[in-house]
Amino acid sequence: MFDPVTIAAALGPLAVDLGKSLISRFIAPDVFKPATIDDYVKMRSLDLDMFKAMNEAGGANQSYPWVEAIVRMQRPFVAAIVLGTWAFMTMSGQSSDTVNNFAAAIGFYLFGDRTLFYTRKQK
Repeated sequence: MFDPVTIAAALGPLAVDLGKSLISRFIAPDVFKPATIDDYVKMRSLDLDMFKAMNEAGGANQSYPWVEAIVRMQRPFVAAIVLGTWAFMTMSGQSSDTVNNFAAAIGFYLFGDRTLFYTRKQK
């Protein structure tokens, strides 16, 4: 059977997307349309500042460059270990619900969220 964590990992982004769409429909105003070039430049600079902040998240500490590189590489490394362990256990016939559920959560984090993003972008 499915673990509640796996179900939450699969349905979490859909619930977040539903919440965002409900907020934008009932609470937030219509899409902002800049009236002047200056408004457009300000809007885009705010977007750029947001993306810079997202890119620098988790790396604001003063440190050596190699430490910063290791910190940023932890997520892909952990995901590779989890998916590698799942593949090894599946091929060797040692099925474990815990490993299967954790690999499902990692797989959805890697692929499902991006798929949802690109699906929403095509509308």
